[in-house]
Amino acid sequence: MLIRFRVSNFLSFKDEVEFSMIPGRTKQHFDHVVPGGSGRNDIDLLRSAVIYGANAAGKSNFVKALGFAKRLVLRGIQARKPIPIKPFKLDANSSAQPSKFEFEIRRNGNDYLYGFEINETQILTEWLHQIKKTTSAIIFERKTDVKKKTTFEFGSNIKFENKKEEEFLEFVARGTRPNQLFLTESIDREVKYFQVIYDWFEKLVVIYPESRYDLVLDVTDKSTNAMVDYLKKSGTGVCGFDLKSISPETEIPKTVLDDVTKELKPGELMRLMESSEGQRYQISKNAQGELAAFKLMLKHKMADCNDDTLFDPDEESDGTIRLMDLSPIVTNSEIEPKVFVIDELDRSLHPNLCYQLIQDFLAKPSQSQLIVTTHESNLLTFDLLRRDEIWFVEKDQGGATKLYSLEEYTPRYDKDIQKGYLLGRFGAIPIIGKKPF
Repeated sequence: MLIRFRVSNFLSFKDEVEFSMIPGRTKQHFDHVVPGGSGRNDIDLLRSAVIYGANAAGKSNFVKALGFAKRLVLRGIQARKPIPIKPFKLDANSSAQPSKFEFEIRRNGNDYLYGFEINETQILTEWLHQIKKTTSAIIFERKTDVKKKTTFEFGSNIKFENKKEEEFLEFVARGTRPNQLFLTESIDREVKYFQVIYDWFEKLVVIYPESRYDLVLDVTDKSTNAMVDYLKKSGTGVCGFDLKSISPETEIPKTVLDDVTKELKPGELMRLMESSEGQRYQISKNAQGELAAFKLMLKHKMADCNDDTLFDPDEESDGTIRLMDLSPIVTNSEIEPKVFVIDELDRSLHPNLCYQLIQDFLAKPSQSQLIVTTHESNLLTFDLLRRDEIWFVEKDQGGATKLYSLEEYTPRYDKDIQKGYLLGRFGAIPIIGKKPF
């Protein structure tokens, strides 16, 4: 689970901002809170957060910051390639300063602090600590000085099985490129001690308005049936999925097929891929290297009989496709806890469906978390959300994004916070002239 996230000098974030999933003083919706454990982990955590703000205020940049850090950890950087960092541009000094990303996370009952400071050419600092009740213990720290000399410090709580393992870890540290995170390098070199942190980033699911939820579709699987039920409940008309067998060589665009040929190993199944035309394909390769391909189809009931008719995804509405991509967040959230981050939840979705998705997510007992950005003010009600689950972004006079919670305003529970927000009482709305829209 995510506890806190801090970022500075990235896109519209100049000074450090902090986003927190730690509950405030709100005495409402106790089922939105995951109780902590013992020791330092007795801190409770929220399961959801909704972020509001005017256009270009920084909502999407917040999501991009999370996505950038995730990609840097999981994919790394090729040798001699620059790190694609984008510092704050509206201050002359920012381009010479490092960008900072820091995560406080909970994984397998332990709390950790992981972060790094970077510029275009190198990792300047990187740290991983285990957070305890009153102190924190170093797991590793990496520092690069002005002469570009890098040093590593490893904590005593790393339990080596023998001297050879300790020497190998030091060897991996010395071999880590200046533009590569040590966490990434250690996993690539099959070092096991930091796997729990790497795994957390794999469970961080960042969904942009144009991205698609990543799944393997099995039309007989319970989770697939749950998706169908959710689409039925939402009034889309979809009553099922089908995978239509097609010829890979003649019916799949060459650009898609070329990517599969490069990535797919014998015996593997490629998750749903999308072509530029909006078609979805599921492709597998057998042990002999032969490809089998299927095209996703959506079933609808015919009006005059009980027979099904099949629709291509590009024949469906944008809202149906968007809901299909987001529905696993509700239907699968109990299976494996993840942190779901959605940019522009309301893209192509009716306000009632946005409300229903969050309500359904919170109704399921789970340790998954849902963080969304939106303009949909219909969600601003204490019937759905706690005060500490509502966040705002706003730009200051210098064009830098600041981030703050409704908890700072402490409005009464009987107040119409939707009306208050639109009237500008909490900021984070567009200003046309001197009047809020």
